[in-house]
Amino acid sequence: RFPTDYCKPCPPNANCATSNTTLETLGIPREYWRASLLTTEIHECDASDHCSGSGGSTETSRRRLAASGGAGPGCDLGHTGPLCEWCVSDEQYFSRAERGCADCPTAGRFGILAGVVVALAVTGLLLYRALARAEAWDRFRARLDIVESQVGFQPKFKIVVSFYQVVATLGPVYGVRLHEDFTRWTDFIDAISFDLLGLTYPDACIGSMRDRLLLAALWPVLLVLLGGAALAFHALAVWSLMGRDLVRSTKSRLLYWAILVAYLVLPSVSRSIFKAKQCESFNIDVFTDERRSYLVADLDVLCSTDEHRGLDAYFWAFFVLWPVLVPLAFLVLLLSIRSEVRAQRVRATARASRFLWRDYDPRLLFWEVVDMGRKLFLASLVLFIQTDDGSSKLLRLVIASVVSALYLAVLALARPFKRSADLYLACTANLLLACSFISGTVIQLCESDEDMCKTLVGFKSERGASEFVIALTAAMLAASLLVVLFKTVSAVRMPTVRLTSSGRPPVLELSPECHFHGFISHCWGTGQDQTHTVVRRLQLLLPGVRIWLDVDNLDDVGRLEESVRDAMTFLVFLSVGYFKSFNCRRELYAALASNRPFIPIFEADVAKGGASIEALKAECRENCVEAAPAAYPNYSGPGEMLARVFEEAAPIVWVRVNAFQLESLKAVALRMLLHSPFYASRPAELADGVMVPGQAGPVAFSGPVTILVCRGNVGVRDLSELVKTAAGEGRGSTASAEAVTAVVIRDAEEALEGANAAPLSGHVVFLLYLNDKTFLDAGGVVARLVQAAMDRRIAIAMVHEQEPSCGGVPFANFFQQTPQVLLQQPYKLYNTVAVPLYPAPAHRKVSLRLVLSSMGAVPCDAGPLQRRWQLLRRHIAVARLVRRRPAEPRQEPVVQP
Repeated sequence: RFPTDYCKPCPPNANCATSNTTLETLGIPREYWRASLLTTEIHECDASDHCSGSGGSTETSRRRLAASGGAGPGCDLGHTGPLCEWCVSDEQYFSRAERGCADCPTAGRFGILAGVVVALAVTGLLLYRALARAEAWDRFRARLDIVESQVGFQPKFKIVVSFYQVVATLGPVYGVRLHEDFTRWTDFIDAISFDLLGLTYPDACIGSMRDRLLLAALWPVLLVLLGGAALAFHALAVWSLMGRDLVRSTKSRLLYWAILVAYLVLPSVSRSIFKAKQCESFNIDVFTDERRSYLVADLDVLCSTDEHRGLDAYFWAFFVLWPVLVPLAFLVLLLSIRSEVRAQRVRATARASRFLWRDYDPRLLFWEVVDMGRKLFLASLVLFIQTDDGSSKLLRLVIASVVSALYLAVLALARPFKRSADLYLACTANLLLACSFISGTVIQLCESDEDMCKTLVGFKSERGASEFVIALTAAMLAASLLVVLFKTVSAVRMPTVRLTSSGRPPVLELSPECHFHGFISHCWGTGQDQTHTVVRRLQLLLPGVRIWLDVDNLDDVGRLEESVRDAMTFLVFLSVGYFKSFNCRRELYAALASNRPFIPIFEADVAKGGASIEALKAECRENCVEAAPAAYPNYSGPGEMLARVFEEAAPIVWVRVNAFQLESLKAVALRMLLHSPFYASRPAELADGVMVPGQAGPVAFSGPVTILVCRGNVGVRDLSELVKTAAGEGRGSTASAEAVTAVVIRDAEEALEGANAAPLSGHVVFLLYLNDKTFLDAGGVVARLVQAAMDRRIAIAMVHEQEPSCGGVPFANFFQQTPQVLLQQPYKLYNTVAVPLYPAPAHRKVSLRLVLSSMGAVPCDAGPLQRRWQLLRRHIAVARLVRRRPAEPRQEPVVQP
């Protein structure tokens, strides 16, 4: 009468073909398993091939089965536990790769691994010591340092490792099991997670869960101690052989090693600790809805029992040690050094912890701790959510997707990285991570119902979703490799200083008593940024050069004099306030006492902390008055200082603009080489100076050129003669006879407005010399002729004088001096960039070459294609000039009073 009260539909994956089938006699196909005879929940054995299909209770312990040599209910011989993923024998462990029980490795495996590691370490050390004696090795290391500084391997390494450390938790934390065809790729991801213990020895073979927790939490501490012992042994050996005290540097290296180890293993160690809380429950009674929970890491332990509760003390102790104290220690460390980093006064502790902060903007010094918190939450702390069955639910995946998306938004807004390439790579990693979590949700849906997977998502099975996850993780690796490859190629191809006489790189030999090629002295308030640029650029142009810079090498301010003596040359960056600084004067006196060659570098830009030479000399006379300073008791007074700084060699003018900066750096490099022991005996090799491939070289015109000048433009006639002379530099060196042409200088008023003026021939350029008198001439002739030239589509070549004694004024002044009609449409005079004209001979030569290039000249060594391209660019520039309608009335310029 009521059949449904007694007869129920056959559960999914069950076999009810036998008549009078009851719950206890329910047929279970092979490769399926159920937790007891009183449950209708039938689970597919995804990872095991040893589910026999018979039902039964799993209350029999592994220890009892091991004694009898049997099998667990529903499992083949030798297998037991939920889903038959536990081995009866203590000498075996369950291998997902073999989909069954495998023999545990012998204890000697640890000894073999340790021996291999020690052998590799000793071989590497011996190889390093052998290579360190070779000059080519020093040059290679210097080049490698340059490439690293340009590419930034460290932040990209951290981004990639962090990505894969989180992706590796998709299976063990979120329950996302990729298709079995992709096990090799998942093994690769597991290797990047830095779970060295899990990769070298199976957990089940170690012993009880208590032993595993102890080993998982303490092996990184042992690794740090072993590294410390190796560093201490090295310091002791150096001290005994060379007498050098390396205590301070050894402490810094040990701190760096500890930070590196803690950073790399923190996610995997935290996840191992959480194995003490990660349970999986199964229904064992359909009538009472009773469930039984097993500890996933040790299926022989039932959760919520005394045996399981005995692990709580270990769990909480190690939880505080790793996920809590390690990030907190990093935060405290960064707090203690933030003032040093922001002021760029990096000392030993800050330098040793640079792994944590070097890649970030100083205002976001603590971003590494923020990112570490994100990793910890996604890789381990999320296990607090639904500890019994969270891996079979979607809630963890949904929360992880939301956290990844929110972090991506915060990352894009905060922009914590110094390099834009690192920011883009980090954003890409978090975007792919969020997509991976969303795809994991799809995989779980497809596993539970393939019909719903095809209808709602579009994948035919979970394999399609698995392929999508694999594509996302592979895309992250490909993007990282492409970024690194592109940056590396760019850095390797960067031009370096060569000898003009031979084209070879210079020899950077050091004096026996020195460890640096130069010591750079500067005033923090007005010369800090400039000196950093000088040093970094010289390190790029001269691979292997060693220049002492305070932010890189200063450990103790009391040892400044010793550092000056440790360098072959003394670079002085002259800016306002330099001679007022007590520490700068200490360095000056130390350089005088050790008779180091002075290489003065002069900041001329007042807006950047510069001053005139006379003002700096007056500052020197006023402040360098100490009687018998400690570093140089024989000091005779300001006259001696003035002679060494200003008169021994002319100060090199520092110009920070592109090609001009290169000339300043070449001058500094040349003087450093002149004082090196190698070239002291070979001065002829430096007689022609140094060059850098790609520098501004001689240029020449490929056709006739007429330069128009205005008499009212004060100084332009002399400038035009200099330009004509510079154009003659390349004559006779061009590729074709057509390049040997004359440059004609004509009066603009006669050529543009004269009644009997000869027609203009060739390429015509109007030369405008911008100085303090430009556009202030009586009658406004200059402005009228400039407007007339632009009406006739004649190119305007503007040159901006930089020397105040020659009429140089800031460019902003010209917006007041220039008539408004030339500033507005359709003229827009200053849309064309003016070439700066510097007074120093090397810089002036570059200025004149750039003026010629703006007129259409091409490099003398240019090929036919480059010449045609330059000619095309000139035609395009002319076509972009004013296109005034014939009926448009001409506006007369209003001259400013």
